[in-house]
Amino acid sequence: MPTQASPHPPPWLFGITNIPFGVAGGYTSVAMPFILSKAGVPMSVIGGVSAAALIPLSWQFLWAPLLDVGLRRRTWLLLTAGLGALLLAVSMLLRLPSQMWLFELCCVLGSGLTGLVSASNGALVATQVPPELHGRASGWLNAANLGGNAVGGGLVIRLGDTLTPQAAALGLALLVFLPALAVLLLSEPLRPRRPAGVVFPAMLRDVWGTARSRKGWTGMLFCLAPVSTPALLDLFSAVGGDYGASSGTVEYTMGYGSGLLTAAGALLSGRLLDRVDKRRAYLYSGALIALVDVVMACGPHTPAVYIAGTLAYSLAAGLCFAAFTAVVLEIIGKVDRSAATQYTLFDAAGNLATSYLAWMDGQGYDLFKARHLAGSSGLLLTDAGMNLAGVIGLGLMMWLVFGKRGSTKPA
Repeated sequence: MPTQASPHPPPWLFGITNIPFGVAGGYTSVAMPFILSKAGVPMSVIGGVSAAALIPLSWQFLWAPLLDVGLRRRTWLLLTAGLGALLLAVSMLLRLPSQMWLFELCCVLGSGLTGLVSASNGALVATQVPPELHGRASGWLNAANLGGNAVGGGLVIRLGDTLTPQAAALGLALLVFLPALAVLLLSEPLRPRRPAGVVFPAMLRDVWGTARSRKGWTGMLFCLAPVSTPALLDLFSAVGGDYGASSGTVEYTMGYGSGLLTAAGALLSGRLLDRVDKRRAYLYSGALIALVDVVMACGPHTPAVYIAGTLAYSLAAGLCFAAFTAVVLEIIGKVDRSAATQYTLFDAAGNLATSYLAWMDGQGYDLFKARHLAGSSGLLLTDAGMNLAGVIGLGLMMWLVFGKRGSTKPA
């Protein structure tokens, strides 16, 4: 809470206000497919609904400018969390599969609205937290997102199995909305009323000014490059059988264990990111991911290696997520009127990198498999190779653009 001695809000506060985004993500990615499967919905339909729920997150930079005009961002955060919670709760009350179309609509809109919670949070951190604390704030943002994801998946499934549909829906709504109330502890001034003809051109100038600056265009390359991109978190559950891991081992390792360690990695790296150059930390985290990949690929394909390797990867992934957010906050600086727009643009670039690297990792698996080699080794070595290539490429760019020290700070 702000005080005279500390005029800025504490970084941990933004962890609490980011929980709605994490819980909603856990519901749509874990609990929702489980609910549909239990209702007898075909897997092809479940896959389509899951893909549709991700579309608003991929394109939210198109409507994120709304958060930069009119209402205060803390008000937007409360509104989007409340409406998102309502829609996701309603989805749990529908009869399946007869009301499938309405279920999908609620999930897609709920996912899109709670995605704007993250954008509001990012803009609030950029405008209210001093740069020397951006690392800690990044750690809290990602720890809350990842921890909330585990809650939204595992706990909501438990609620659905043990309570009535009405009670389970109410539980989901409270898990999504109640943490958002912490944003009321923020003191955010009202923005002056300005006509749209003035606001949007000014925002475009801000975005273009960031994009054409050295810090901006190099930062976009950081977000688009396959560095510090833990794409295998989405694929490890599919290769457990290659290591002889049982379904229970995969469930507990990549479900609860991976989620908790990734959140812990993000939280623990927060203070570190405030003490070192954030872009160098970003490159180090990519190198760390590559090291885990290589060790796991060269080790014996046993359940013990699977458990140790995936958990080590998850811990390193926490550093990757926190470093990514810290770099984005450093890029956009304290440009208040377009903070949410810029935050979502760079976030979308990072999501694109994760998507194409996951595809390439899958191709590496198939390539090794076609040559009668261990497919999982191809998966891991592709991931390692792309991360190392990105580290070398971006490191060289930093040396050429910013000088031998590689610092992004002006001389």
